[in-house]
Amino acid sequence: MKLPLYLFLSTSLFAKHTRASWDDRRRRHHGRSRLDHAKPNIPPSQHSFTTRDASQNRPHDSSQWEMGPCMVDPEDARLLSLVRSEGPVSSSTECLDYCEERSFDVAGIQNGFECWCGNRLTLADAEQPSSREVIQQECSTPCSHSVPGDICGGPWRTLLFGRNGVLDQYGFGSTKHGIFLDDEHSTVSSISDTSSRNATAASLPTDIVNDQPSHSASSPNPNEVTGKKVIAHHMVGNTYPYTIESWITDVTAAKSAGIDGFALNFGSIHGGWEQKSISDAFVAASTVGGFGMIFSFDMTGLPCSSQKDAQTLREFLLTWGPHPGHLVLPPASGSAFQRVVVSTFSGEWCNFGLGSPREGWMSVVADQAVVSRLRAAGREIAFVPSWFERVNQRKQEFNGVVQGDFHWNGGWPTGNFDVNWDGDAYRIATSPGPLFMASVSPGFFTHYGPNSYNKNWIYRSDDWLYASRWEMLVGHRAEVDLVEIVTWNDYGESSYIGPIEGEQPNSEAWTNGFPHLGFLDMTSYYATAFKTGSYPTITEDKVYLWSRSHPRDAQAPRDPIGRPNNADWTEDYVWGLVIAASDGELVLSCGSNSETFSIITGVNKVKIRNSPGQMRGVLRRADLPVVDVNPGAAFTYTLDPPSYNFNYFVASN
Repeated sequence: MKLPLYLFLSTSLFAKHTRASWDDRRRRHHGRSRLDHAKPNIPPSQHSFTTRDASQNRPHDSSQWEMGPCMVDPEDARLLSLVRSEGPVSSSTECLDYCEERSFDVAGIQNGFECWCGNRLTLADAEQPSSREVIQQECSTPCSHSVPGDICGGPWRTLLFGRNGVLDQYGFGSTKHGIFLDDEHSTVSSISDTSSRNATAASLPTDIVNDQPSHSASSPNPNEVTGKKVIAHHMVGNTYPYTIESWITDVTAAKSAGIDGFALNFGSIHGGWEQKSISDAFVAASTVGGFGMIFSFDMTGLPCSSQKDAQTLREFLLTWGPHPGHLVLPPASGSAFQRVVVSTFSGEWCNFGLGSPREGWMSVVADQAVVSRLRAAGREIAFVPSWFERVNQRKQEFNGVVQGDFHWNGGWPTGNFDVNWDGDAYRIATSPGPLFMASVSPGFFTHYGPNSYNKNWIYRSDDWLYASRWEMLVGHRAEVDLVEIVTWNDYGESSYIGPIEGEQPNSEAWTNGFPHLGFLDMTSYYATAFKTGSYPTITEDKVYLWSRSHPRDAQAPRDPIGRPNNADWTEDYVWGLVIAASDGELVLSCGSNSETFSIITGVNKVKIRNSPGQMRGVLRRADLPVVDVNPGAAFTYTLDPPSYNFNYFVASN
């Protein structure tokens, strides 16, 4: 059967927006494909849709949507930034519910089923909204399963809706609030109940571009966390199957461990689903409360050679910088504005089509539209990138542009030595700004061959690295403003402390069956000490054990990738950490090796040589076991591994 042209266009466009190419999804640090599933039909809420003249500048009901114009909306010049990726909507109400749940103030429906959200129209420079307007009949495609008269745009035509007075700022042509009056229609009636609600909110100033839900500087922000902050690096590319419930689960688990926010790392947005996942992350943070997101732009994947590339980053800052789900720092000395941290992974050579990296990054973080929008929300940017080269030049070159430094590689020793403070001290001395964000990590192992990411090495993570690095940061807390845990979910580099979930970047061979949740549980003790300056009172015994599954010198001839570089830097031990509420003894065993250690109140570090078999740790008092950590057959230390795996297995009570 031959489809009508408008149905063919609609179907092919939806498919393109919900499925990225395989090549796009195999980039460094990013997850692979998922299939999009249509979201179950949402029961309609009691939205009011009205139309009115733009000159009526009365206060707006924040829960009332107003119908705007029918607009030309081609694929290469989209009006709104976020497409609903769960599947088609069946009614205009379903789309408005979706956008409102994510704190957006503009919604658009196209092709009878596509739902788009945003907080401002993404028009080209000097482009007037009136140039896109067409008569309303071109947006009269019926919604798929809705009441008679419910219309959902048309082929390449988007029917706009707005709330909080957002549409008032646009000078639509010969329209009344954007509803084009053609010859046959001298009036336009509402498509639903037009009764107003009682609650109102003040209109935004006319000189402020409302590209984000309004968040007054005087309004209480539940996500503000005072003092020191702990953030976990979260790989958006590994969240392909996530729902908003998945994000809420992650946020809740992180918050319970003393973590204040996630640094959202992404280096690709071509699939469209990344924006949806980022949106869900911010909504989850604001839903849970006391938690926030920041951006970590991965400039090893994101292009940065033109102002179009800069605009891509500006859009993220314009959209999410004022959001209640964004983590904020208290104002800097002499400023009234809360600080929104913006970070990167690499990017020190990016000029965004301008004369220098300084000018390029200024066009992103000091852009006037970005500055104005954030200041209208009582905020300003604190740019704290992680750059790996040109470190000693930054203080002069980026003074006034960069407000601090994130020392990514401080989380582990990059040579065959113990972790130390030397690199942090150097980064602080050469930083162009006062903020310092230090890193902490449980370890690093990656095992990709030349036919994929071509990364096969370890960094030394012996000597209780995660705990020892935390203790170092607590000791230097006067010099550290933020700690970023590297990472929450980078399975490809074995540095995760969160659960193994989402979609892995072909790392299943060394990640599956190797949980790290003991490190997450351990985080609460050290994060509390870092943020308060005092270690918390110990009320419960904790025993943590971790080990590799084979010796460093083991041979795995069937592994086509080969032994990882730097493997000789590590030693063959079971590492144990006991946080004890009172004195006792620990019986630690691995295979035939066993040793008993005296335990005192507080933190105790123990280790024992590996031996083939299982590992176990039993904390005893008065000859009775009080804690027994025994993973059993879930972990076996072997001398003959089928492949190289220098990842840790972590067990705890």
